[in-house]
Amino acid sequence: MSTDLPAYVLDSSPLAVFTRLQRVGLHLEALQGEAMAEIGLSFADYTILATLHREPAPHRLSVSRLAELVLRPMGSITQAVDRVEDAGLVRRVLDPDDRRRVLIELTAGGLDLATRGDAAYRVVRERVLHAVPADERDAVDRAVSALLEALEQNRSPG
Repeated sequence: MSTDLPAYVLDSSPLAVFTRLQRVGLHLEALQGEAMAEIGLSFADYTILATLHREPAPHRLSVSRLAELVLRPMGSITQAVDRVEDAGLVRRVLDPDDRRRVLIELTAGGLDLATRGDAAYRVVRERVLHAVPADERDAVDRAVSALLEALEQNRSPG
């Protein structure tokens, strides 16, 4: 890590750990924006397409499940779904198992954009991770997984 950073960023206190995580988050946001600029989509909207893309064909989920997976509140996910629906990337369809329920499904255009976004994001991720030795990547992955589990358990409902 750069030695020109203040001591409070470099020490091992809980504050410094969270400060470094915040810095990592800001770097990730910038890299995600860089990757999505290639396809003309915000990363938040891409995550909707990418999440649906990872579902088996026909690539659909309920709005509530989609919100849960992308960590967005219902009001926010509804606005985002409206936005990608207006762009022709998803459509709302009735659930064949329960016609009272609506599912969000990728369109052909959404599938294409999700695939292109996946490729662009992969290039950026690989560029960054290439600088980290494999054993350190594994250690980071284990530590981040443990932290993510703690954060998930601490997450407020709703």
